[in-house]
Amino acid sequence: MDDLRQDASPDEPAAAAITLARTAAEAIRSLNHATRDHAGLDQPSAAYDVLGALSQAASGLPQLTAQITSYLDQALAAGKLGHDLGEDPAMAVDGAVIFLDDDRLSAAALAGDLDAAQQQLALVNGHPAPQHQDQP
Repeated sequence: MDDLRQDASPDEPAAAAITLARTAAEAIRSLNHATRDHAGLDQPSAAYDVLGALSQAASGLPQLTAQITSYLDQALAAGKLGHDLGEDPAMAVDGAVIFLDDDRLSAAALAGDLDAAQQQLALVNGHPAPQHQDQP
C-alpha cells in the first residue's frame, strides 16, 4: 500500500484520494481477470489468501464512507456546496448520506462474510486423500 501512496501526490490530497480509489477499482477488475477460468486459483491456499485480502479491504470501507459522510456534512453546513441545477444541495447530500449509512452496514457484512468463507477453507488443501477401493 505504501507504493500506491507514493504514486499519489501529497500536495494534492483530493487527487491522491481519487487516484487511490481508481487504483482499488482497477485492482478488483484485474483480480477478476486473474481468477477467470481458475487461472489464478491453483491451490485452495490461493483462494484462502484472496478471501483474506478482500475481507481486509472490505473492513476498511466503513471508515472510508464515514469520512466521506463527515466531509459532506461539514461542507454542507459551511455553505461550501452548490448544485449544478441551482437547487439546494442538501437533498442530494442527505440522499447520499442515507446510501453511505447503508453502505457501512453492507461493507461490514461483506467483510464478515468474506472472513467466514476464508475460515471455512483454513483446513482445505490441494492434496485429496487417495481413494480406497473396497475389497469384496
